[in-house]
Amino acid sequence: MIEMSVNVKSAGGKSNKIRTITIAYDEGISDVRGLIEATVAWCVREYNRRRESGELLTALSLSRIEDMAAQGKVSFGVNYGKNDADLSRATADALEAFTDGIAVILADGKRLERLDEAIDLTAISSLTFVKLTMLAGRMW
Repeated sequence: MIEMSVNVKSAGGKSNKIRTITIAYDEGISDVRGLIEATVAWCVREYNRRRESGELLTALSLSRIEDMAAQGKVSFGVNYGKNDADLSRATADALEAFTDGIAVILADGKRLERLDEAIDLTAISSLTFVKLTMLAGRMW
């Protein structure tokens, strides 16, 4: 098991902040597909755990409210549905987002390009996940 600090960035709006989370990966990950699958599995487990324990509803700080307001929506981020996140659907969506270029992964500063690309992660590796947003509007 390798515990890594992972940078997560959502580009868009006026707040381009990077959050760092710690994820425990199995040591057998050898390609980008395996990395995405392991990351999504961890995120789904954490989401479902927080949902069951009631951790999803938290107080918002003034700076967090201002950041969300700048992006156009202030919310607690609560999913009021009664279903857990679906691992197979989340994995398929993440793989599609990567292959479509909507999500970018940097490993030790190098952009990962293909699902079958070999990777060699260590505890000191730096991973950054960037979710890109599409431009809205018309050209005319």
